[in-house]
Amino acid sequence: MVSNPARPQGEEGKKMLERMNRSHAPLREWGLSFYDWKDHLHILDIGCGGGATIKDMLSLSEGSVINGVDYMEASVKLASIYNEEELGKRVFIKQGDVANLPYENDSFDLVTAVETIYFWKDIKDNFKEVKRVLKEGGTFLVLCEGSDPDENNWPKIDGLVKIYTPEEVAGILKENHFKNVIFHRGEGQYIAVLGEK
Repeated sequence: MVSNPARPQGEEGKKMLERMNRSHAPLREWGLSFYDWKDHLHILDIGCGGGATIKDMLSLSEGSVINGVDYMEASVKLASIYNEEELGKRVFIKQGDVANLPYENDSFDLVTAVETIYFWKDIKDNFKEVKRVLKEGGTFLVLCEGSDPDENNWPKIDGLVKIYTPEEVAGILKENHFKNVIFHRGEGQYIAVLGEK
């Protein structure tokens, strides 16, 4: 049975999430460097997976509080274990969907989406929902390892995968009236796309 990165479940899903925590480290190190880090931020990581992005951001922003949300129970469990030292103090993780984020308007200084927009069902509306929970002047940061739909051999599992070019991601941000939209290209198909509310 092939593991489904969109829906990690059971022991196989747990192993896959642990692999992703390790294998996405170079993307996170590269992509998170494009944000102007400050202390005492309120951050949301959408599609938090195994929780490695949350752990990385804890060390980048002293005193910050980081929320993680993922629609799969296996991800919520592993992300909570991975960040157990700060769980309930600086880290709060819950199950939820990007289509209807379980947070108040104007809550976050930074929202991140690392290796997850491939699985979003309605990216235009989902970006609108991200904008809703961002504070005025807050930043949305999207990081992806795949960004060329014509040069990608990822398996099509359970409706997976929609690959976006950086121009497409930037365009959708602009359609949703994000400001100061920029993107960076890195090694292979790495992209980092940023926009401000």
